[in-house]
Amino acid sequence: MKTMHLNKVIAIAQVKLKAFMGKNCIIMPLFSIGFTLLMKYLYSSMSTGASSPEYLNAYVLGMGLVMNLGMCGIYCPSLLLAEEKEKNTLRVLMTSSVNSLEFFAGSVLPVFFITVLINFLLIPISGFAMDGGQLGLFALVSVIASLTSCIIGMILGIFAKNQVSAGTITTPVLLLLVMVPIFGDVVEALSGLSEYVFTGIVMDMIMTMGDGAKKVLDSGSIVVMACEVILAVLLFLFFYKRNGFERD
Repeated sequence: MKTMHLNKVIAIAQVKLKAFMGKNCIIMPLFSIGFTLLMKYLYSSMSTGASSPEYLNAYVLGMGLVMNLGMCGIYCPSLLLAEEKEKNTLRVLMTSSVNSLEFFAGSVLPVFFITVLINFLLIPISGFAMDGGQLGLFALVSVIASLTSCIIGMILGIFAKNQVSAGTITTPVLLLLVMVPIFGDVVEALSGLSEYVFTGIVMDMIMTMGDGAKKVLDSGSIVVMACEVILAVLLFLFFYKRNGFERD
């Protein structure tokens, strides 16, 4: 059974954080913030009274969260892993004593914390107000969704040969996970799918809060999200070893 050494995890996390601050990744959370600001401005300008300001703010927040989960949570881990392949730093880790769990934890943590931080920053940017109970539920769902998105990004990064191919591989997944919840209310076929996609669950939760409903998330949705994050971890560990990124 593999064990994790905290010093190795921290060392990998520091390297990943430094790489994240490069020009290719740091623009992604900034894009999510800018997108939310733009949507806030547009919906404020187009408000005709058909929908309450709180509902519109909820929609802006939901779109911003979904965009951040995709751009920061999925794209950045994939890009960072592909960059390591290009610079041959991944090969160095493969020949060292770093195991898959240590590499996984050290790689995911920096992007995960930044993704969660941006999620919370989007609340005041959108103008949507939450009470204590809603904020607690938001924190739980945000953590699970952010972790899932980061792991999916890591999985996609395993199959990317370089940073260019990382974008090519990631884009279809991003479009699926972003477009399904945003257009779920418009396209009936996407509405049913949205209930089983973590980004759709996040969007539905925020919109239900905007409607003022007391129960905004059922236990089934939490189970779906928990299963998705567990499955994502197992898939990463499998593909990491399957593709020769770990010594036997």
